[in-house]
Amino acid sequence: VCLLLAAAFLLALYGVKSLSVAFPLSALEAAGGMLFPFPAALAVNLCGVAVAQTVPYLLGRREQGGLTALVEGHPRLAVLERPGSARPGRTVFLLRLAGASPGDLVSMYLGAAGVSWRAYFTGGLLGSLPRVASATLLGAALWDVGGPSFWISTGVGAALTALSAALMVLLAARRKKA
Repeated sequence: VCLLLAAAFLLALYGVKSLSVAFPLSALEAAGGMLFPFPAALAVNLCGVAVAQTVPYLLGRREQGGLTALVEGHPRLAVLERPGSARPGRTVFLLRLAGASPGDLVSMYLGAAGVSWRAYFTGGLLGSLPRVASATLLGAALWDVGGPSFWISTGVGAALTALSAALMVLLAARRKKA
């Protein structure tokens, strides 16, 4: 019963986090890794990420006509191209895999851009999976800072960051060619 209450509370925190761009999602993912065994932590964290991605997406869908105003209010969103209708799921997947930040604003933008729920949800969760798994592993490893699992999870996180940077550079170069 206590673990179910802890999971419900953590999911509620994910919902609150979805309304704030200032609080890092990885802190909640690490907390999940500390609280639960890895398979359960990963499941809770993926559900939490689904919540954290859904709320701003739905807010964006509600304001579909305000896409220009959203970009004007948050100039960092101007670098995003409006997802094409051919493969919006791939665009969402790559944005999440690359860790496009801030994620809440990206979710709002994609909702306002009219990306379908199915493409958004599937691409978003699949693209987020490596980062969620890495942060969950790091959280589990925090019980033994300096131990092998800590350094492995830190290395995986660093590799994901490097991969994300390379992916963003490649996508930017590809966009310039087009």
